[in-house]
Amino acid sequence: MILVTHFDPFGGSKINASQIVVELLADIREDIELMSLPTVFDDCFSRLELRLLDNVPEALIMVGQAAGRSLVTPEKIAINWKESPTPDNNGFIATGEKIIPASPDAYFSRLPVDGIVSKLKDEGLPIEKSFSAGAFVCNYLFYRCMDFLTKRAINIPAGFVHIPCIPEQIGPGENRPAIEAEVSASVLSRIIDLAVEENR
Repeated sequence: MILVTHFDPFGGSKINASQIVVELLADIREDIELMSLPTVFDDCFSRLELRLLDNVPEALIMVGQAAGRSLVTPEKIAINWKESPTPDNNGFIATGEKIIPASPDAYFSRLPVDGIVSKLKDEGLPIEKSFSAGAFVCNYLFYRCMDFLTKRAINIPAGFVHIPCIPEQIGPGENRPAIEAEVSASVLSRIIDLAVEENR
């Protein structure tokens, strides 16, 4: 079973594109387990950690929304830093500090990001690799997960994928990129195919 996580709405929005896309993904795949995580710095990973301690999945794909991006973007690296003027859903604002002071400055994704992006570009899909997951809750979850898997020597494909907003999130007159949820779900499904195929 492949564990796929998404976040709840944040910043006053009623929609998080990651939730919509991952729920659509469940409609086209029978081999995934969905997990909703709060857009809260500590709580998002503590919930995922309990799930991983209970049963290690075949693969783990964490999904978040990246407003302003126009392509699906698998993240190459997670950084040991949290800083954002945007409060999380508990009202906490990270003003700049290491996530885990004694841990490495960064971890690379455990997904074959370069190969995935190259292959799916050849298939004509809207995808590009990213070297920055930001310093908000998405990167926090990504980093904590990579740190957890590394320290426990759990060797599974795992990584983070950012998806663009969906058209329903774009108001009249707004000039922001968006991709239909069905398109992002299809790209995400192919990412899972290649991630699992690589590990078998």
